Amino acid sequence: MNNTILYLIGNTAAARLAVAQEVAALTGAKVVDSQDIYAPIFGLLESPKPADVPDAAWAEVDAVRAAILKTIETLSPRSWSFVFTHAGIDIPADVGVYRTVRDMAMRRGAQFLPVTLTGAKAQRLLPFDEADALTVDMTGLPPADVAKRIVGAPAS
Repeated sequence: MNNTILYLIGNTAAARLAVAQEVAALTGAKVVDSQDIYAPIFGLLESPKPADVPDAAWAEVDAVRAAILKTIETLSPRSWSFVFTHAGIDIPADVGVYRTVRDMAMRRGAQFLPVTLTGAKAQRLLPFDEADALTVDMTGLPPADVAKRIVGAPAS
């Protein structure tokens, strides 16, 4: 995998991160977990729960995300690939994040591959615009097998 941006949504945060880490182990991609973007701001607030975060704090989270995306777009080696994790709920804010990451990938000249991880926990996940978006049902599968499906490697 060379100069690829994978965008994983769905299931639980722990499952997304575990799959992202497995993809990274298979490909050498760098993981950009949504919690890494939120933590610098949420860690400074009274309650780190997204529902309790004041509206003004979200602008600061957006600034952290913008700095990360700009660094990937303009400073990271073009040979590097990245795996982003995001809840990806079908709400305007999450749709905006998805499109922002996709637009950065386009400016970087990277391949962009959105992936929806489904499973037992029902969520109203955002719809992707890309016809080649993947959907992987994680039910009963370990993260390593899910990662192999995403990167096209044979599952164990």
